[in-house]
Amino acid sequence: MKQTQPTRLGLSLAAILLLVSLTTFSTINITPIPRQLIIGRGTLDINNRLEIEVTDLPDSIACEALMFAQNINSTTSIHANIVANAKGNIRLVCDRSIPAEGYSLTITPKRAIIRASTGAGFFYAFQTITRLLPPNIAVGVRDTTIHKFALPAVTINDEPRFEYRGFMLDVSRHFFQTDEIKRLLRLMAIYKMNRFHWHLTDDQGWRIEIKQYPRLTTIGSKSHNCRMNDMKRGVWWLNDQYGPHYYTQAQVTDIIDYAKKLHIEVIPEIDMPGHFSAAMASYPQYSCTPTGPHNVQIQQGGVWDDILNVGTPRAIEFAKNILTEICQIFPSKLIHIGGDECPTTAWETNTLCRAIHDSLGLSSYRQLQSRFIKQMGDHVATMGKRLVVWNESVTAQDADLNIIRQTGAMVMSWHPCQQGALIAAQLGLPVIITEYHTDSGSYYINRRQAQGPDEPQGAGNGDDTVERCYSYQPIPASVPDSLKCHYRGVQATFWTEWVSDKAYLEYLALPRLMAVAETAWSTESRKDFDSFRRRMAADTTMLKLGGYNYAPHIFKK
Repeated sequence: MKQTQPTRLGLSLAAILLLVSLTTFSTINITPIPRQLIIGRGTLDINNRLEIEVTDLPDSIACEALMFAQNINSTTSIHANIVANAKGNIRLVCDRSIPAEGYSLTITPKRAIIRASTGAGFFYAFQTITRLLPPNIAVGVRDTTIHKFALPAVTINDEPRFEYRGFMLDVSRHFFQTDEIKRLLRLMAIYKMNRFHWHLTDDQGWRIEIKQYPRLTTIGSKSHNCRMNDMKRGVWWLNDQYGPHYYTQAQVTDIIDYAKKLHIEVIPEIDMPGHFSAAMASYPQYSCTPTGPHNVQIQQGGVWDDILNVGTPRAIEFAKNILTEICQIFPSKLIHIGGDECPTTAWETNTLCRAIHDSLGLSSYRQLQSRFIKQMGDHVATMGKRLVVWNESVTAQDADLNIIRQTGAMVMSWHPCQQGALIAAQLGLPVIITEYHTDSGSYYINRRQAQGPDEPQGAGNGDDTVERCYSYQPIPASVPDSLKCHYRGVQATFWTEWVSDKAYLEYLALPRLMAVAETAWSTESRKDFDSFRRRMAADTTMLKLGGYNYAPHIFKK
């Protein structure tokens, strides 16, 4: 059959329609960018009523609609409510064919229909709807001066690229209050991130209550001095005791409950057997040198030799008991035990560690760490949990890869990031990419992102820009197709050696956190930095309303 040649008029009309579509799209500010977005005609007027139909839906889904309605009622003049009939102007439909965190959203001038298979899918659909409304709604700020509300006619089919879309915050070097944590969690939810990795312990402080070992907080949560850094003063020494700073178990549970409503899993990290100075200062009998000296470190960076004595059963039991209590507190199936930057010097000079090393015929003291990781992995597995470790578990010289393979641990790869990720994937272990720093990009969003006299001091050399963070490829083209299934997600990581102030934390994190969020959710083919910059510029109104601080670099020409 002979095909009709397109006419010049037809081509022109197509070009005009494309231009209209692109122009309209530029006014729709959704980050991360959806997998598919089709612009329709007209709007759905919700000035007078917003009724959400939840007929024959389980409570777990109905509660997502209720939470959305409550936010609308608290931030606008709209009266939103839940109805169990077919007259709602937003209808929820359970569709088991849609992936767990995916959703379909169709908005016409008559009605909006959301299709999803899980509460998470409906939650993310509501996040998208919220972004189509005035910006105060997303950050929970009431504005009664706006009286007209309408949703644009669109069709969106969306699902995440990665199952793990994370943000890590270190609260050991510098402590952050629960309300500050919640502010970050809310922002994560707006941008559809779903894992909060909470680095709770390190050489500089133990920040979580463990009831079986109270000295971890009475001693380990305070230091005799601390280096401070904020936006205004820069760097100075406190010259006084820092702490005690820690979260009670009740406070931790409150954070977990808050995050759960936002479909964010809270993953605790108890760093061991290295980065354990605060624990050893609290319970020196489990160290390699019980007579000391032991101190909670005041130098925010660095690697210290004061590590757990893995050669004594009492110390192993100490670590297991801590993890038992952690597993009881946190519902997360993932328990992070660090395993990074662990020098073996103390083991090499300790009688008990040397005896185990020799009796097992080990070729390296590093293999003691591999055995320790396996012991902890077996322990948490009895409680239905899975270990997470940093990539040193597989990249450290002489690490026993066969033992690490047996743990089934998730490997969080930071440096050398891609080397560690590839080794872990070859072992069949799940991988999370959190690149420290390369010429091609970085996910360490605590580093400086610009040079200049007005830029606050901080970690890094000033070249980890938002654009490089956004453009970083978490799965290089060189990774064989057979291994890509092991790359489960990405994480923005924030260490606080140089940051003790909420404003400075947000200044460094935003908008790089959103850059990582878009990589985590959106397909690579949909990403475009110029589009991202425009959408972030639009989001500054929302950020200001929420009181968030952010770096302005990408908005300056």
